[in-house]
Amino acid sequence: MTGQQGHAASAPVVAVAQDQIEYTVRAGDNLYQIASRYLVRQADYREVQRINRVADPLRLPVGSRLRVPLRLLRTEPLQARILAARGTVTLESGGAPIRPTAGLTVMPGAVLETGADGFIGLALSNGSQVSLPTRTRVRLVAMRRILLTGSVDFDVAVERGKIETQATPLQADGSRFRLRTPRAVSAIRGTVLRVAYDDAGASATEVVEGKVAVQGDPSAAETMLAQGFGAQVSPGGAVKVEALLPAPELVDAGKVLVDPVVALQARQEAGAKGYHVQVAADSSFADLVTEASADGDTVTLPALADGRWFVRLTALSATGIEGLPQVYSLRRSLTGLSASAAQDGDRITIKWLGQGASDARRLYRFQLVRGDAKAAPMIDEPGLQDAQVGVAGLADGVYFWRVGVQQYAAGDVTENWTPFQKFTVTGAGR
Repeated sequence: MTGQQGHAASAPVVAVAQDQIEYTVRAGDNLYQIASRYLVRQADYREVQRINRVADPLRLPVGSRLRVPLRLLRTEPLQARILAARGTVTLESGGAPIRPTAGLTVMPGAVLETGADGFIGLALSNGSQVSLPTRTRVRLVAMRRILLTGSVDFDVAVERGKIETQATPLQADGSRFRLRTPRAVSAIRGTVLRVAYDDAGASATEVVEGKVAVQGDPSAAETMLAQGFGAQVSPGGAVKVEALLPAPELVDAGKVLVDPVVALQARQEAGAKGYHVQVAADSSFADLVTEASADGDTVTLPALADGRWFVRLTALSATGIEGLPQVYSLRRSLTGLSASAAQDGDRITIKWLGQGASDARRLYRFQLVRGDAKAAPMIDEPGLQDAQVGVAGLADGVYFWRVGVQQYAAGDVTENWTPFQKFTVTGAGR
């Protein structure tokens, strides 16, 4: 199976026990000393001795490896920090609700949740970032440093929804970063990936960069996913791998978003059933502001304020796996215009209303065409400041009209037009 950039999903590899770490013995080490400094209880050296079949706890060969259960080891807690929080979001830590705000410190065991309009960006202590889009619930199961090895251990549970992680590459000291759902565990090797869990009990992992080991059934081998591949894990634990769809292109990517309703159109990608759009205030997408998905090639976004935004577009496969992303920087400058016409015989009166920045200056333009909307205008009046225009003395026939606006705000000029609208004059002069 071959995917983007020549990478392929490898065959399953043997799973390593997830509740143990390996320690390389150094000169002067013995089990009594290790237990005294690094184990929760001194007496637990006996379990380490049994697991590793050590004959004499005072004699450990230098360079040999000890397997030590994580539950026996002393650790120190690490912290996370909220980078951004928008909309309906909640945080529970130590059994108490806390209002999530940018800069807030988050401790292990905390539960973060986003509502229908909520987003949270989180930074871990090693520089990794975790983004929670809408309708997502995440539990920070573990964030700790293991004193014996100095390695870090991050364990994040996705209980509902979907997260994206930009993980800092881990040191070769036994450090671990796991993203888990109730159905699967994804062990990160330094990567950008997404992990999701839906109401039907299925889990999904999508690898944008790096590689990830995915395990559904705890008794089964891990499946290694390379960059550009994703996997669905069924409620029964079966892992199904597929290549991610390529990064799609946005139609009119340089166009200023002026319409009251923001609709983004993707160039149709083979194999795509729909598309997903996320909008953020920053290029790392830690500060998400809105998102939407749709079947077909056009995605309509909720209300979007004026400004410069980063837009991330992905294609959705027939199985729901999200593909590789394409990121754009787009400008939003609401330059809305609504208009209506009242006809009385051979006279028509058009009224309009501009929408946009409250301090903007607007000039309007009226065009009237006879017979065919593509013909040259018989009336073309630019530079109008009033909000209406009247035309009388029209001969019998079919006419088309439209109104345009030029908006001047914050040093920028934007333009928009209403669609042509049709009316008919009959019995003129009677």
